[in-house]
Amino acid sequence: MEKDLGNLFSLLKELAGASVHYVVCGGVACVLQGVERSTYDLDLAVSFEKENLEKLIEITKKFDLIPRIPEPVENLFDEKKRKQWIEEKNAVVYTFVSRKGPLQLDIFLSYPGSFDDLFKNVNIIQIENINVLVSTKEELLFAKRNIIPPRKKDLLDIEELEKLLDDEKKNKN
Repeated sequence: MEKDLGNLFSLLKELAGASVHYVVCGGVACVLQGVERSTYDLDLAVSFEKENLEKLIEITKKFDLIPRIPEPVENLFDEKKRKQWIEEKNAVVYTFVSRKGPLQLDIFLSYPGSFDDLFKNVNIIQIENINVLVSTKEELLFAKRNIIPPRKKDLLDIEELEKLLDDEKKNKN
């Protein structure tokens, strides 16, 4: 498990170093916001600007991450193709998997609200001198509530995030 965390931190460090516009969402974001749970993948909302995707794809190659589905990674640049995956295949993410271990990277094909709004309102959490851009508790709640049908882990995340926000409100008063 430590090696997995090391790979995750190395990946986050590369994203930060390359100035990739991303926001950590999903399970890892919940953990970084204080939810006690385990997760096995890194979920990212990203800007689909060409230069940003080029930097992201370069990093996936560096980490020997390959697409899980038989769709070329270059299709991420094509907005029509992304919409087709969402509409015809009910895809939520484009997944990269490691040939060397359990590291998995999920890129959201769409995300509740706009990426620009999500990016403007991130929490910056420092891990090993890396500024990690993390979805706020409120944004995580919004996204989790928009999962239809919700999975058991999403319902648990919602409950925990609500408790954390309630505790923050109580501590302010």
